[in-house]
Amino acid sequence: MTAELMNPVSFVSDYPPETQKQYYKFQHKEAVKEKITKIMLIKKIIGLIAFAFIFAWMAHIAGAYSFNEALIAIYGYMIVIALFDVLVLDWILFPNIKKLRLPGTEHMNKEYHQKWFHVKVMFPMISVFLIGGIIIAGLIILIW
Repeated sequence: MTAELMNPVSFVSDYPPETQKQYYKFQHKEAVKEKITKIMLIKKIIGLIAFAFIFAWMAHIAGAYSFNEALIAIYGYMIVIALFDVLVLDWILFPNIKKLRLPGTEHMNKEYHQKWFHVKVMFPMISVFLIGGIIIAGLIILIW
């Protein structure tokens, strides 16, 4: 079961503006940015730490023993995951499987097929991945 099916509101901001607007209209809700509670913050921090150690372990298993090798491996992992998200989830699954769409937006075929929207959203993440890669590569050097 995907996270969207469990709590679609968590991912509303990942959709094109027209889709977000229709979703909130269908739900009879105002588009309000969800406030981060202490529990949510703790979960996010635990998730980030877990991913950092998983990526560090994967890079170590792949034979990355220097900072540069680790950085390239980890950055590569992050880019592959981002490409999977855009190409498979955003371009193939959500546009073509209506059960995965936000409630009330199932009919919005044109909006779900906006490929360029997802590419534009992913571009700023490239620098975030680099920062994460640097931090995790440093973690590898400290641990191993």
